[in-house]
Amino acid sequence: MNPARDIVSSFERGEEPAWCAHYIGLPFKSLGRDRSGLDCWGMVYLVYREVFGREVPPYAAYADAYDIEEVGALIRGEIVTRWHEVSPEKLGDVILLRVRGEPCHVGVVVARGKFLHSFEGTHSCVERYDGLKWRCRTMGFYRYVG
Repeated sequence: MNPARDIVSSFERGEEPAWCAHYIGLPFKSLGRDRSGLDCWGMVYLVYREVFGREVPPYAAYADAYDIEEVGALIRGEIVTRWHEVSPEKLGDVILLRVRGEPCHVGVVVARGKFLHSFEGTHSCVERYDGLKWRCRTMGFYRYVG
């Protein structure tokens, strides 16, 4: 039995890891960075810290998560310096998505075709990024390099 191969096989079959359940149903909160409420980056920040043991920047320099132009500008600036675009995506990579034309939404890849995210108006959830709702909004997958 090879645990690393089992993880890859589960990912390829679209199976969410067990830890994922602990992040579903958390409330949305603009600029939130903990379990009491979080925005999309807050989800990435929390998962990277708690699951992967990595510190990523909190990116709280924007005034409000609802200001998609400001969030988009921040993401465009940071993607170039601290993140590398990757293909194919792997467990833990960050998916970047457009909302109303701006690159302003992110989530954590948890299985082939699925990502964990927090979005205004809903609690955090897992959705398909290769499905109708998100497929045309996907801009790429990124890995943190610091």
